[in-house]
Amino acid sequence: MKRWSLLTILVCFTLVMTACTAQKTSGVEAEKIAINVEVASVSNESLDAISSLTGTLLPYEETVVSFEVGGRIQSMNASIGDTIKSGAALGALDPANYKLQVEIAENAILQSKAALNSSDSAINSAEVGIHSADAGIASSDESIKSAKANIKATEARINSAQASLSALDKGAREQEKTQAKLAVDRAKSAYTKVKVDSERIEGLYNEGLATKKEFDDIQLQVSNAQKDVENAEQSYSLIIEGATEEQRKQVLASIQEAEAGKEQAQAGVGQSSAAKGQAVAARDQAVASKEQSVAAKGQSQAAYEQAVIGKEQAELTFSKTKLTSSLTGVVLDKLVSKGQQINPGDPIYKLGRIDQLKVLLPIPDKDIKQWKVEDEVSVTLYDQVKTGKVNKIYPQTNAGTGTISVEVVIPNEQLEWVPGQVVKANRVTSDNNGILVPIEAVMSSGDTPYVFKEVKGKAVKTKVETGSLINNKIHIVSGLKEGDQVIIRGGELVRDGDPLKTDGGKKQ
Repeated sequence: MKRWSLLTILVCFTLVMTACTAQKTSGVEAEKIAINVEVASVSNESLDAISSLTGTLLPYEETVVSFEVGGRIQSMNASIGDTIKSGAALGALDPANYKLQVEIAENAILQSKAALNSSDSAINSAEVGIHSADAGIASSDESIKSAKANIKATEARINSAQASLSALDKGAREQEKTQAKLAVDRAKSAYTKVKVDSERIEGLYNEGLATKKEFDDIQLQVSNAQKDVENAEQSYSLIIEGATEEQRKQVLASIQEAEAGKEQAQAGVGQSSAAKGQAVAARDQAVASKEQSVAAKGQSQAAYEQAVIGKEQAELTFSKTKLTSSLTGVVLDKLVSKGQQINPGDPIYKLGRIDQLKVLLPIPDKDIKQWKVEDEVSVTLYDQVKTGKVNKIYPQTNAGTGTISVEVVIPNEQLEWVPGQVVKANRVTSDNNGILVPIEAVMSSGDTPYVFKEVKGKAVKTKVETGSLINNKIHIVSGLKEGDQVIIRGGELVRDGDPLKTDGGKKQ
């Protein structure tokens, strides 16, 4: 609408100038002077060309880097305009305090490790105590078992001795006495028989009818038979006479000895039981000590793990005293100075990736459907033109302008363009062509628009039908054809048939 207003003003100006000229020359026949104008040859152009969209170049990526911890800046390694790679060192904080925290954490690990080892030693010692107490309990059980066996053995001895004493006190029975007397008689009878045989063998021996061996054997039999008689008589005498005082004393002594053994065995049971009780108590104490040591180990283990976490945190914090680049690009701005005290998150550098640039084009919302991702866009900076591509179409309208932003990405490998420069963008969406002439070339007489063509050095007024206004040009629907020479400047001073001078103008 603003452009049509400008057209109306130009048309009115043309009419006024024409009227003034007519008044000056009315009634006077004068020789016409050639009018100096600028002409151009019209040609077909795209009717869908959208140009004169302007925008400001921006880095393809942009970020502000900061330290995650606070402190005094010790070094600044990059300057504005420096090209940097991702991961490059940009600066560092004074690490003294953070290094101290790492050392404190390492010391805490050593202390908790020592406590853990001490707990392990205590557990091992308690387990040794438990094993020793178990061995003591087993040994006491064996001692008790042995002492009880000794008690039974001594009780048997006591019973046997008491039985012997009782037998001595009662003396031999009549049957035993009879048997003893018979044993004496049998021994004497055997002796008498052997004695007779001895005398017979002796006579034969003396006469040389018996051998020396036979004589010696019979003499030995006589001696043995005599001893058997003596033993039988002695046994018979003992049975008849009864036990002696000496025998009773021997039996009593045996009883007393057995009773003493029993008491000793009973004492052994008591001692072994007491030893077992002590071993059981020692085992309980060792078990309690182990449980305490296991609990202490659990605490030491927790303290150790906490110390390890503390060290990792301290080392992580220490690592954050160094600032690195998060992208490959250039330093756009340096926001602090060396020696300055900063807080976590304070901006340090502003970095940008400019091997690619982007520009946001404001597209009227009524035209946004014509735009698509991957569309090519011609971007102009001064006399240099690059081809970019639509990377993103924003999903909402800008409230203040009624436009929708379209992001165009532009290659910039040589870094010849920089962020902040203003560029123009041009996009062609189809092959719909037509004749376009500058708005200054079209004039109007009433409702009828016309242009002046240059034909053989003279102005020829030509009516035209106009269409849309595109990029400060008017679409000529009819009245002109490609190749026509049209006055584009100076036409407001020209009338139909006036001679034209195009030496100082532009004739194509």
